[in-house]
Amino acid sequence: MAQVGIVTDSTAYLPPGRGEELKVEVVPLIVNFGDESFKEGEVYNNKEFYEKLRRASVFPTTSQPSVGDFLEVYKRWAARAESIISIHISGGISGTVRSARTAAQMLPDADITVVDSMMTSIGLYFVVDAAARAALLGLGKDEVLRVTNYVMEHMTLLFFPGTLEYLRRGGRIGGAAALIGTVLQVKPILYFNRQKDGIIDVYEKVRTKERAIKRLLEELDKAFQVNPDLKIGIVHVDAPEEGQVLYDRVRSLYPGLNPELCEVGPVIGAHVGPGTLGICFYPLTPELKEIVKR
Repeated sequence: MAQVGIVTDSTAYLPPGRGEELKVEVVPLIVNFGDESFKEGEVYNNKEFYEKLRRASVFPTTSQPSVGDFLEVYKRWAARAESIISIHISGGISGTVRSARTAAQMLPDADITVVDSMMTSIGLYFVVDAAARAALLGLGKDEVLRVTNYVMEHMTLLFFPGTLEYLRRGGRIGGAAALIGTVLQVKPILYFNRQKDGIIDVYEKVRTKERAIKRLLEELDKAFQVNPDLKIGIVHVDAPEEGQVLYDRVRSLYPGLNPELCEVGPVIGAHVGPGTLGICFYPLTPELKEIVKR
């Protein structure tokens, strides 16, 4: 029996095969699109979904997994592991953590810790990746939670949308709501504000996409000057060419750091919209560097 089993949700957007490699169980969120309701990743691939989104006259909504979905997973893992650590999308933008905690309370004999990552997408992926690798090394629950908390607390995830329209219509705009109705040329850089329960908030306002990219790279370099051992990821929403350009630029600036390039799927993509681009990074301690093995 394993010491620790790791559970997450579909908004971590683990790279293909990574869940199986790291023995992570993924609970999918739900997309409601017109007359259709489907679990993320089970009907449309990303390309198909974004093509449908661009053509649609109706705007999709999303919902958290049911308590029953979590119960099924937790019961299965309770037979495989001494403890379960379930790491999820920010409670500031989703009820997923609430469903997970309700399910955990219904299984008092199982040792389940539900963690609100206060972020999503590549930020959530990096947290889950570190936790799962620590668990595979045989570390106990407390040690895996220590790794998990370190990554969450030291993570920087900055992104800017192609347009504010999707955030406005999706209702997940949080502290960025103040931008609605402002000058159309504003290109806000957004982040998940841990001081406000992980809502989407404004980090900085700039005027152009080029300036937004410049600011993302400046923040990355600022972190690099403090600690050159960084875990870095580039993330995009249906913008593979722009994502690749930013990825290549980061690789040329920091040739020894091996950044990852990740794409956001339907649940988060429906709320931030195609064209969104972001960067994610956190400093590696010597111990953590051995765990994540960049």
